[in-house]
Amino acid sequence: MQADAIVRRYPSMRIASIRLHWSVPRREAATRDDPGRRAKDLWGWVQEDSGAEAFLLAVFGENGKWSGHERFFVTAPEIATNEDTMDLKQQFWADVPIKPGFDLEGRKGFFDCSKAERLLDWVHSVP
Repeated sequence: MQADAIVRRYPSMRIASIRLHWSVPRREAATRDDPGRRAKDLWGWVQEDSGAEAFLLAVFGENGKWSGHERFFVTAPEIATNEDTMDLKQQFWADVPIKPGFDLEGRKGFFDCSKAERLLDWVHSVP
C-alpha cells in the first residue's frame, strides 16, 4: 500500500516489490530440510545469486516494459525437495484446488514467476 501511495504521488517512480523464497547458495542446501516443515512455504527456494540478479534488474533494468509499482515472485521453477510436487500437494494441501492449466508435473514449483520473466527479463539461473 505504501508503494502504491508513493507512485501516486511521484508517477515517474518505479517500485518493485520482490518476494523471495528461502534464498540459499545452492539447491542442495534447500533439499536438506524435512518437507513437512516447508509445507507452509510450498517448498519454494531461490539461488542467492539468481535472486540478487532480480533486484539488479528491477533497479537498473531499463527495458521499458513496466512502470509504477509491480509485485514479483522470484523463486526457482522447481521445489526444494526431491519428492514429487503432486504427492506433496496431496499430502499437505489436498483440499486446495489448482488453477486450470497450471502444471505441477514432476518437481515443478507452485509459484508463477512469469511476470518477473516478462517485465524484468528475469529467469532463475543456476551456474
